Amino acid sequence: MIKKIINNYLSTVIVFVMLLLICSALYSINDIIVLPKVGHLEPPVTFTHGLHSKNYGLKCIDCHHTGKIIKCSSCHKRQDQVAVINLKGAYHQQCLGCHRKISGPLGCSRCHKMIK
Repeated sequence: MIKKIINNYLSTVIVFVMLLLICSALYSINDIIVLPKVGHLEPPVTFTHGLHSKNYGLKCIDCHHTGKIIKCSSCHKRQDQVAVINLKGAYHQQCLGCHRKISGPLGCSRCHKMIK
């Protein structure tokens, strides 16, 4: 009887550890992207890079339109430059443009959420 209880307990622990490892691989800390506030009152946007790239079949170039894997703020600044829109405009143009194509979330509070 005790041997059965120990086996059940060990099985449960093993399954739990495996699930924990799988989840940590899918949602690694480096995979969570927080887009900074850029001149508005809404909370910052937080999203999971892996879910966007894997689940929606996006390629790097779909978001990193220059072909370089750099932050948007490397080119887009707080104010419009000569031929480069500001950072807030770039985020909205890039993200909402895609969201409209795939019926993704629209409306400020769908992406701008308070982090608890």
